[in-house]
Amino acid sequence: MILTEGTLQFDFVGAIKAFKFDEQDRTLLTYHGLSHCMKAVDFVVEYVDHYLFVEIKDPSNQNRYGTPQDKADLLKNLTTKFRDTFLYRWAENKLDKPVRYQCLVEVDNAQTLYLMNQLKNQLPTTKQPARWSQPLAQLCAVANRTTWNATFPNIQVSRIGGGVA
Repeated sequence: MILTEGTLQFDFVGAIKAFKFDEQDRTLLTYHGLSHCMKAVDFVVEYVDHYLFVEIKDPSNQNRYGTPQDKADLLKNLTTKFRDTFLYRWAENKLDKPVRYQCLVEVDNAQTLYLMNQLKNQLPTTKQPARWSQPLAQLCAVANRTTWNATFPNIQVSRIGGGVA
């Protein structure tokens, strides 16, 4: 299944269902209707054994997240989008499989590693209370387009429509 966000095209090979979760068109069934109070990841993708939440940050200026405050704001945004989407899908009773969270952020490799480590601290994916019977997310990853395509070969992303290669 192919979905597009801006000039990025994602091919979710083997997906059962894939849709734009932050849909703005009120006439579509995938419009969640709570944009006024909840954040949303870009895509929700269903596979046989898990759900995938995908968030994309593709700034035209790759130095946009250069300051500590920029990174903090980005981290807060990525965290909030996951938590709100998780809550929304939970309320819909649509979380009957493990969830994986993958973020594509067009920054250099060092920044993606920093963001991934920080995001894992914000979302209890590996460290969770003993009373929990399951984690919020089975996987939490941040990658740029190059590392994404190398790490997730079944979900290739490409630039379309004359965007920057």
